[in-house]
Amino acid sequence: MASKFPTKKSGEVDLRTRKGHDMTWSCDKHGEPIKFFCKKHKIPICHPCATKDHSQKPCELDDIEDVIFERRRQLDEKRPKVQELHKQLEVLSTKIKTVSTSGSTHLRTINNNIQASYHDKIKSVGEKENRIIRVINEEADEEIRLVNEKREKRIKDCNTEREKERQIIKDKEANLLSDTKTISGVLTKKTNNLSCKNQHAIKTLMSIESTIKRINQHDETLVNEAPQVLASIDENLSLNVHQDVSDCLDRIQSEVERVKFVEGEVGGEYYGRIDGYIGKWELVKSIHIPWAVEKPWVRGLVSDDEICVQDVGNNDMYVTNINTQHTERVIDEGVLITSCAPIDSNVIVCGKMRYDCTGDRMDGCIILYDRQWKVIRDISIPMYGDSSYCSMYVDVDRDGMIIAAQSNQSIIYVINPTNDKIVNTITMQGKKVMCRIQALSSGDIVVETDHDKFTVISRSGEEKAVIHCDEWVWPQCRVDKLTDTLYIAYWDRARNIYAVDQVSRDGIIQARRIVESEGSFSTLFTMYISPCLFTPSGNLVGCDRSKLLLYKKAFIL
Repeated sequence: MASKFPTKKSGEVDLRTRKGHDMTWSCDKHGEPIKFFCKKHKIPICHPCATKDHSQKPCELDDIEDVIFERRRQLDEKRPKVQELHKQLEVLSTKIKTVSTSGSTHLRTINNNIQASYHDKIKSVGEKENRIIRVINEEADEEIRLVNEKREKRIKDCNTEREKERQIIKDKEANLLSDTKTISGVLTKKTNNLSCKNQHAIKTLMSIESTIKRINQHDETLVNEAPQVLASIDENLSLNVHQDVSDCLDRIQSEVERVKFVEGEVGGEYYGRIDGYIGKWELVKSIHIPWAVEKPWVRGLVSDDEICVQDVGNNDMYVTNINTQHTERVIDEGVLITSCAPIDSNVIVCGKMRYDCTGDRMDGCIILYDRQWKVIRDISIPMYGDSSYCSMYVDVDRDGMIIAAQSNQSIIYVINPTNDKIVNTITMQGKKVMCRIQALSSGDIVVETDHDKFTVISRSGEEKAVIHCDEWVWPQCRVDKLTDTLYIAYWDRARNIYAVDQVSRDGIIQARRIVESEGSFSTLFTMYISPCLFTPSGNLVGCDRSKLLLYKKAFIL
């Protein structure tokens, strides 16, 4: 082993300084100056050690000064990289704070938008209340005591009803603010984790820098500890914490910026929700379809929580409330309904299939019902083709107009439900309606033009996008009326599962298999694949032939 030279005694000769260094490092065994470094045994040795113990191969000796010089050079080469990485991580700390602040600011902006929107709605309710009270007062002034009593009662009833409206709006606002708070919590947790990871890396590098400074003060420490320090530096450099954290922050910022407050009217009712992100769909409720419905098929929704299910065995129509889980039979006339949609809070439009059509008009294929499912009237439109078989598909657009199309034809009608007049006729070029048509909030229309293709057309009949995927077996498409996002339910032959893909209105698949469920293909194939529905409040409702499956979307990072 090597040690410091003993202090000079009387009469001893001073040791010569080598290569500019104050060499006071001696061999513990011989007391001689350290001159070599054995590369095989990785120890510093003196001349007698080299001659007696390390003179035989495979020992390979280096001059100790060269070793010291090389070790110091290696450390000096690494120091700029360590210092540069230290600077990058310090900059990354600032970026973490910036992303966290930016995300929080973005979410605060959404909160402000929500509060502003609902403030106007509450104000509108107040104005509505004032208008009603004015009318009541004007009517009551014409009578004396009895009318005054009637007036006071009506005012009280009005106040009660308006308070209910206010409370409904406040509850919806509270739910939305709760959603943004949840998202903010996810953001905070993720950025805090990244901050901890980054701070740990900074502390590690500061420790390495401190160690480098310490071992550089003594040659012996430098020689003995430098390899471990160099290995630690290389290990930390290879972890690439800076890039990993930076990439994660970019992804977080991108995902948070997707979050939007979307609002609009569907079926005459106002809806608002937090959306825009992909998220993760979670099954929150299974609603069993009564055993009396032998062959259930989802036809559509007539409100946010009312799903129309038809028994295609006998064509009876049922409505299931996904909140109360109550199912009620509403039509038992044995007519196959192809589609249905709410026009407003009082009226529902249904498209039907008939086998006894005659003449040049289609009668009994577009029916208006009230909310008790009593027929209001039939809307008659021109008929094309010479077959007695007629199948009509309907939906309601953003303006409350009915859009209707006969299967195997290229014409789509836009009908005013207040007077049954055709206000526009759209003709597709080179394509025909296979099945369902659906209106987008943009004004465009999604048409099923083949068994596995859906075409988006403009109001002039121009083709804007064709939506298709080879993996879809008997796909069914349904539209989110607030965002125009499409949800394609299909049988995934390769995985032997029922699945749903999320697709943009221009045909880009945004997410594959956002929900999946197992089942027998032969059972599902009895009437092809039952579609999924998207409610205006943001729920996804699927059907596995025995129950309705309610999914909600959660924000994830």
